[in-house]
Amino acid sequence: MKQAEGGAKAELDFDLKDIDADLERAAKNGVTRFSLRGEKFSNDKKALADFLKKAARWIPNAYISIPVSAQVLDAEIASLLQSLFCSLDVFMRGEAGQKFFLDKKLFSKKAALLNGAGIVFGFLMDYARADGDSVKNFRERLDFALPLYPNHIDFEQLFSPQKEARNTATFSSQDINWARGVAFAVRVFYTEGRAVPWFNSVLKPLKIAPSKFFSDFAEWQRCNNAGWEERQKILSLGHKEIEKMQVLFLEEKYSEKRLNHMIPAVTDIVRINGAYSRLEGEGEESELALSYNPDDLTSPAAFDIAAFCDNVCMEECRAKIYDSGGEMACKIL
Repeated sequence: MKQAEGGAKAELDFDLKDIDADLERAAKNGVTRFSLRGEKFSNDKKALADFLKKAARWIPNAYISIPVSAQVLDAEIASLLQSLFCSLDVFMRGEAGQKFFLDKKLFSKKAALLNGAGIVFGFLMDYARADGDSVKNFRERLDFALPLYPNHIDFEQLFSPQKEARNTATFSSQDINWARGVAFAVRVFYTEGRAVPWFNSVLKPLKIAPSKFFSDFAEWQRCNNAGWEERQKILSLGHKEIEKMQVLFLEEKYSEKRLNHMIPAVTDIVRINGAYSRLEGEGEESELALSYNPDDLTSPAAFDIAAFCDNVCMEECRAKIYDSGGEMACKIL
């Protein structure tokens, strides 16, 4: 077991012969957050189920990040995950020297299972690593993945020299640079921007594919000194600053599509969801100037923005998002 300095966060390598002892030691050392590593747990359902049962016994309140193959996910694993504080990183990637096949039926089924069980999950993706990969295939993966409501999408190769893209006959150096920019755009706008609650709803009126949206955002980043070259600066920004980027870009896209009348609803939805996420994640309370009532913005009606704008009356107000005895609350000021 490899423990990070300070005892709070770690990457743990377990001895498969004595998981109980490793977990007990982790509990005694005060580990509250860690990433599980090891192909055995990612690809072997029995080993993963055994670990999850023992983790529920020894470290039920620790946050666990678990990389996993979609093939091992079933109702039993989902049930075990429900008893833990965890997030899954589901592989949707290829391997160097192997041809990648995107099994859409499999991923759709597993995503529905996890969403139905309330399990937080995201996808680990890549580009230009598997044999025969291309820009077309990369776009297809993004366009397929986003409607499945992943909590996050990560590309390990962005920051790992061991997982670099390969220049091939189907993925040129220019293609790789483009894909890297798009991957970074996904990381900033979607993952760091905590966009999962509203992204698909906001995208629908624009009538463009996710890959096109992120390609446009990558270009917008380059024009505003916020692209790959400035990645360290951008990734060091807090969520509130990234939210400002999201709002500015969405205002531009909706204006391009002559959907200006929807902009107040879109920006309100982004900002109120962002405020709730910061309250949950950082304990930060917010006061917002809104064009619509907060109850309307967080209702199912907000999933269809076009219908929302046609049927919900504007109601300018100031609202406070705050902690009320351990529960998130909102009141109009």
